Amino acid sequence: MQSRRSEPRKNLAEYDGEDRIVSSRELWVHLSREKEALYVNAMSGIPGIDRACQGFQDGELVVISGPTKNGKTLLAQTITANMARTATFPLWFSFEVPARQFLSQFPQIPMIYMPAKLKPRALDWFEERVMEGMVKYGSRVIFVDHLHYLVDLAKQKKFDIEIGAIIRRLKTLAVSNNLVIFLLCHTTKGKHDAGLSYESIRDSSFISQESDCCIMVKRTPEKGEARARARVEFHRRTGVMERVIELKKVNGYLVEVAA
Repeated sequence: MQSRRSEPRKNLAEYDGEDRIVSSRELWVHLSREKEALYVNAMSGIPGIDRACQGFQDGELVVISGPTKNGKTLLAQTITANMARTATFPLWFSFEVPARQFLSQFPQIPMIYMPAKLKPRALDWFEERVMEGMVKYGSRVIFVDHLHYLVDLAKQKKFDIEIGAIIRRLKTLAVSNNLVIFLLCHTTKGKHDAGLSYESIRDSSFISQESDCCIMVKRTPEKGEARARARVEFHRRTGVMERVIELKKVNGYLVEVAA
């Protein structure tokens, strides 16, 4: 008598769905036929960062962090403006400051996309707007300022679990839709006094586990006015760790300078 367990196995032997198991060679042939437009390899326009990361590729979750008023938003805006000059037009979610203030911080407003009205602490809404930007405008580079505006305050009792779930959901969104997501995060107060690293990031354990790259930024006034230092803490794809890039604010943006 045939067991019940053998019936599903027989069905699986004939299974031909889009998620069926295939060989690596068959999958590579399929991927090679896909349109190149589906993939992203966006440059930051900052040579040291681009050497360390070899561009930002689809499926990557990139964290930018640093102490308050130390240049993390400026770094993100610099990368945004540089990308826009090469016809890569990011989708921005600026939760921390109003749209007027955010746009006024650019010396010249670059071509980017933004929601006409923001809805914080609503991840389903966020994902829907990301898909809208991709369908309408082909925007595959996303900036979020900052992480904790995606957290549902109603779940504060399980805050750490909520952060972990959001980070994994963002990573899945990036992989499933060939996106690059830049996520700005705050550091924990006092943690950066002894030296800046990814461990200084608020809720760092969850963020570092799921992200592909972490860039820390901090002002360095001892080197001169308008100076800052970016450090690529790690990059999983390239294997780079603790790569330092010296920066200076020039004409409203950060540019790389000699150490």
